[in-house]
Amino acid sequence: MAQRRERRGTGRILAVKWGMNPNSSSLGVDVTFLLFGASALAFATPVIAALLRRKKRAA
Repeated sequence: MAQRRERRGTGRILAVKWGMNPNSSSLGVDVTFLLFGASALAFATPVIAALLRRKKRAA
């Protein structure tokens, strides 16, 4: 136990940098854009299908 007490004091924080960690933050951004993209596609698909049907009936 005496060795552990001596070791504890050797580590210290040299600097704190605020910003994004590319290993974790990039995953969150990718998932967000995938969710918004999927939502937009789910909304746009029936709208486009309705427009295409409308043009077929007019012809």
